[in-house]
Amino acid sequence: MCGIAGIFHRDGRPAEARAVAAMSAALVHRGPDGEGSWLDGPVGFAHRRLAIRDLSDAGRQPMLDASERIVVTYNGEIYNDRELRGELERSFGVRFRSSCDTEILPYAYLAWGEAMFERLEGFFAIGLWDRKEGRLILARDGIGIKPLYYSESGSRVLFASEIKGLTASGEVAARIDPASLHTYLAAGHPGTQRSLYQDIKQVPPGTMIAFTDRERTERRFWRPVRAPEIRDLDDAVDRLQSTIETVVKSQMVSDVPLAVLQSGGIDSSLISLTLGRLGLKPPLFTAGFTEKSHDETAVARQIATTAGLPLHVIDGEAGEGAESALRAVAYHFDGQCADTGALGFYHLAGAVRRHCTVVLSGDGGDEFFGGYETYAATMMAERVRHVVPRPVAGLIGRTAYASVRGNEKRLPAAAQLARFALGLGEAGTSPHLQWRRLVPRFLAEKIYDGEMTDLASADPFAEYAEYYAEPHANVLDRALIADQRFHLQSVLAKVDAMSMAHSLEVRVPILDRRVMDLAGTIDTSLLNPWPKGAPKYVLRKLAERLGMPHEAAWSRKRGFNVPIAQLMRSGLRTICERVLDREADAFAPFLKPDAIRLLWKEHLDRRADNAFALWPILTMGIWLQGLACPAPR
Repeated sequence: MCGIAGIFHRDGRPAEARAVAAMSAALVHRGPDGEGSWLDGPVGFAHRRLAIRDLSDAGRQPMLDASERIVVTYNGEIYNDRELRGELERSFGVRFRSSCDTEILPYAYLAWGEAMFERLEGFFAIGLWDRKEGRLILARDGIGIKPLYYSESGSRVLFASEIKGLTASGEVAARIDPASLHTYLAAGHPGTQRSLYQDIKQVPPGTMIAFTDRERTERRFWRPVRAPEIRDLDDAVDRLQSTIETVVKSQMVSDVPLAVLQSGGIDSSLISLTLGRLGLKPPLFTAGFTEKSHDETAVARQIATTAGLPLHVIDGEAGEGAESALRAVAYHFDGQCADTGALGFYHLAGAVRRHCTVVLSGDGGDEFFGGYETYAATMMAERVRHVVPRPVAGLIGRTAYASVRGNEKRLPAAAQLARFALGLGEAGTSPHLQWRRLVPRFLAEKIYDGEMTDLASADPFAEYAEYYAEPHANVLDRALIADQRFHLQSVLAKVDAMSMAHSLEVRVPILDRRVMDLAGTIDTSLLNPWPKGAPKYVLRKLAERLGMPHEAAWSRKRGFNVPIAQLMRSGLRTICERVLDREADAFAPFLKPDAIRLLWKEHLDRRADNAFALWPILTMGIWLQGLACPAPR
């Protein structure tokens, strides 16, 4: 796990060492264990190292093959490197100098070319330079666990793990793109291909982009698919158990201390229980909250006892340090993400990093195994959307939204009704795309200004809708694919940015391609058999088989979020008043400052619960107003 950056001048101009060094320095938190750079004519690569495997200097990057034709700077983990290493030794006579997974990459490219990416089991962001062909390749793992941003303008290409790595070069400006901002305010992120800024894009998940001095090519090498063929429950549970055991075992490879992030949910519990069955004993870490509707420590203790693993409970609330923590969250997001669970995860990652360098996490189970309660809402909406007039649904939604007021429970009934009805009330789109919308349309129409005004009534989920429109007869299949390819990016951006803020590597067994491919073959009747069965049905069955207590295995999903409505009125009140009131003029010309002030006053006075709508505005405002800063290390 590391930070990478690079420059390619397509017109042959030499890459500047100063710019490469500045890009590297901006990513120091991603790799505090060492740095390396490589420059050759028009190309410059940088690497910040977080040493996980082969801690010797033999694992340093950028790394070249023995002939020095291929140069690689890489962030991630390859879990089948031993198998690939053996094949390269047998078939191509390669002699390796280290035990680091990085070293297989240049030789894999020499052996298989672009087809190497289909062979890699793991997660990665790769910058690769072919000196013979004069070709730069940027590649990102299939589901997008690792970020990779780039800027292509005129004759130069820049890339980096984070946007701050690009802007540090002095050649890229972070100018807000109104269309991306519209998506960000709705989804909490700008999608999988763009960024919040005009001149910066993302390498899409499962995609490689190649640049030479004359051409640019792009190829997708993997994406999640739904092709159900497993309809027998016992067969599905057996295959899942075997696959998860294989994957979890492969992901335990590490030369530094490793642990597990344990919530009260099914996904992380499966990982912990599997480790117990394998006889492996890493410690578990969980977050505790005073608000009982957010706290899951009781279940975490049950899982730890059953698996025979030690458990550590971390305070999940910011307390007096909430403001400085939120400033750090905004800094590490570069204004790119507003996931409401980021603040809690930032604290958890920081606390865990004091004990270990690598953790396993249960992210991805909801998107691949039908865990969100919104899936039941989506199936229900398909039955009623043609019966309930959209204007009536919209009115119900706005009325319910206004009635939440000061209720600070996780998701009050009125808030659930508001989301459901507002989704039904949107014209020209599936309600599924609206369930998680942060700034609803009726509020967007009040706060948008300037270039944003015409976007207020437009659908901010064009990319999301594209994935939802894939040809599947089953509405749940469409919803799953859409969430895997769009919504999951908010979760992954949060996990990467908040963990790397503390130089912590997070591995996600459920998002291993072997598990994702298997999930795609399991029929929806075993994933979310609404209305006759619980969400994530097959995983609950597996969890029970592995020893999870029945009550915990079949309990309602909670999710890892801090109580932001309450926190904004308490520990974050000072910075909220500054960003959303006194200095709200900074939102112009995109948002109306006085409209933002009114939203905040309504929330502060408990006349409305505007927490979810204000959160992306607050996060972006901290960045816009220059208040974002890393926490002291």
